[in-house]
Amino acid sequence: MVSSEENRGLMPPPERIVSAIACYAAYISALSIGILTWWLFQRYNLVSNNLYTVLIVDCVATTVIWIFSIANKNSSIYDPYWVIAPPLLALGVIFSGGLTSPWSFRHIIIVVCLFVWSARYHIFYRWTGWRTGLVHEDWRYEKMRDFSVPYWLNSLLGMHLFPTILVFFAFAPGILVLNIPAGEQASFSVFDALGIITALSAVLILYFADRQLQKFRSTEEYKKGGIFRGGLWKYSRHPNYFGEVLFWVSMMFFGISAGLHKTSPVLVFVGPALMAVFFRFSSWLMDVRSLERRPNYKQVMKEASAMVPWFPKRKTKTKNKEVKS
Repeated sequence: MVSSEENRGLMPPPERIVSAIACYAAYISALSIGILTWWLFQRYNLVSNNLYTVLIVDCVATTVIWIFSIANKNSSIYDPYWVIAPPLLALGVIFSGGLTSPWSFRHIIIVVCLFVWSARYHIFYRWTGWRTGLVHEDWRYEKMRDFSVPYWLNSLLGMHLFPTILVFFAFAPGILVLNIPAGEQASFSVFDALGIITALSAVLILYFADRQLQKFRSTEEYKKGGIFRGGLWKYSRHPNYFGEVLFWVSMMFFGISAGLHKTSPVLVFVGPALMAVFFRFSSWLMDVRSLERRPNYKQVMKEASAMVPWFPKRKTKTKNKEVKS
């Protein structure tokens, strides 16, 4: 059988098989070593600020995943990590004050928002690593193999630690809020309401964008190289990326409500901003890839917003030619 990649004159991706057992072993090991690292830092008071403990534990767990990625020659073992880690790290921050320590309302809403966000990802992108293992590696990782930097180093820094640290800084406002004991939390404010609305709106955008795209990918039009222009995808070329950025902006609102914009303004504002820059760059990479595979995509780029949903430009006719309004 000829694949859709071959039909469009493209080489199919190489197979990099990883068993489901290896995938489970990677995550069980990362979780176990992460918990041990956290316990050691708490037990011997190696770092006074929980924020840095979270960063170290996050990087240690990522490094464990990287070791499995190198051993199995497939960096896609890392793929679900960035949505698994934040909710678990959030619980770690709260429980570091004691398993019976009280929760504030702000603690609860941040943790709930994180778990809802993470669950949405796992519902729509049921990682094959949990069921049958992996066969292929993400195309972005494949492209990075061509860099002059040694693969093992590029995999560690570019494919594992970079996204982990990026998500950490986007989540930093939330970590700082969770680190404040319940009795010392500021009163509920309009910014908390904005945080809840923004987080849930982001999850809904992600849900509908994923659902619409998944439905289109099951059609013959997609297999023939067609381009989806319905639903949210009519107003943005990458509404899913917009949803991801919007979710992390919600953490900024929770940080402002807790008064952290006064004491830690860099950590409150910079992380979500960096996430926006990253996803804008990622949208450009996706545009380049789509142009290679779908000749008509150039027209889509002229009409639809890159990331932030907006009304598409319409074609209007003049006496001599068509122009965009």
